[in-house]
Amino acid sequence: VAIYGGIGQILFTTVVGFIVISAFGFSTLTALVMAIAITFSSTVIIIKLLAEKNDLQSLHGKISIGLLLVQDFVAILVLMFLAGFSNGQNPSVASISLILIKGIALVALTAILTKYALEPVLKKASESAELLFVTAIAWAFLVAAFSESIGFSVAIGAFIAGVAIASSPYRTQISGRIKPLRDFFLVIFFILLGVSMPLGSLVNSMWTILILCLFVLVGKSLIVFAIMLTLKFRNRTSFLTSISMVQISEFSLILMSVSAGLGFVGKNEVAIIGAVGVVTITLSSYLILYGETIYKYVEKYLSKVLPEKQHDPYVVHKENLKDHVVLVGGEQMGWDILHFLKTKIPDLDQIVVVDFNPKIFNSLRAGGYNAVFGDISDPEVLEELELGRARLLVITDPDIGDSHHIISFARAKNFKGPIIGTSYWIHDAIRLYEMGADFVVVPETVGGKHIARILAENWENLAAIKKEKSSHTRFFRFLWLLFGLINLLK
Repeated sequence: VAIYGGIGQILFTTVVGFIVISAFGFSTLTALVMAIAITFSSTVIIIKLLAEKNDLQSLHGKISIGLLLVQDFVAILVLMFLAGFSNGQNPSVASISLILIKGIALVALTAILTKYALEPVLKKASESAELLFVTAIAWAFLVAAFSESIGFSVAIGAFIAGVAIASSPYRTQISGRIKPLRDFFLVIFFILLGVSMPLGSLVNSMWTILILCLFVLVGKSLIVFAIMLTLKFRNRTSFLTSISMVQISEFSLILMSVSAGLGFVGKNEVAIIGAVGVVTITLSSYLILYGETIYKYVEKYLSKVLPEKQHDPYVVHKENLKDHVVLVGGEQMGWDILHFLKTKIPDLDQIVVVDFNPKIFNSLRAGGYNAVFGDISDPEVLEELELGRARLLVITDPDIGDSHHIISFARAKNFKGPIIGTSYWIHDAIRLYEMGADFVVVPETVGGKHIARILAENWENLAAIKKEKSSHTRFFRFLWLLFGLINLLK
């Protein structure tokens, strides 16, 4: 989805954007550079806003992040290509080949250093949260400086360094520490952006800025929405994903700055894209934050223009569902629950499992379960579950927002059975009880009690705990092989 959607969005936005920009009289090269610049969306802004809404784990949130990763990868390739013009000459086949070799070498060297140098250093530094933070920053500066020394931009090196940190087991701790620094530099970024824009030239280019802002906010959204529909996603998921992408990226401004240094564009064009960035980032922030509310207003119009299939997402033998069990989330905890339910409910059609991970969905379908592919926060998905006739609702999704939505919907459908929820934190567990949950599992608490029980059972002979290692290893490998086998047989 991310590859097809991301590449499709980049191609269509670039082509349409090039036509629109060329209509204002810009040269072919200038129009092409500007069209490519407005293609990219802001990873920092989108992830920050989705995190504030607790939508990073939603279906449209995951799709948006996937599209952003493809965009960032393409942006890095474009910046690498522009490095071939840094000597003031048009790049030859030899220079392009050299750039490709240096790029591959940079990625390969970073991967090797990550495995054999960065991970051991981070492991040692993890003993102190402050030292871990400083180590991560030092790593980013090191890779960025090396990237610049071999002819690439600092942004390329910083991006690759970030990908390396993201692959480490300490990414969560590092991300939490970097967040305040990220927000601080985000403010500085916008201050510098505003200071660098000449107001005189912007006034003369007001119509150009206005049209480009409309294209990014409306045209770009329609392109993403159309691509999402062709990939068989529902209107709600397509709409929420499309409005998340309606701004330009930090890479857009870097691209324009590099292109200005090479003489491809002038200061006026850089200022125009900068102004478009300020307007679209500001407006898209509200679109993302209030996306659900906006969709409620446009839903009836979308359903008339783009009617959806009656059984999409499809629930097998929906009319026969009665006293069935609804399980939200079929991975890890959900898999253990399914293993038990299978021994109690012979008819697997009466075990309805909702998950938006395609691999898990296919595994569940291959296992004979009544699997539903969709985002549980989508009311249309919830309508398919026939909660009013269900006897048990189990929610393994620890997101408090999703749980609240499901519980409220179930109660509105006159669901009388027990509701079992899951929460990361005790205070969220209390909130779930207040919302109407009958039993809430807090994995951290359950895990602590389980370890305490193991210690109590083996306190007089702690060496016996080591004997559990082999059986646990065999069990986890069995589960891993089982999931792989189900995927092969799907």
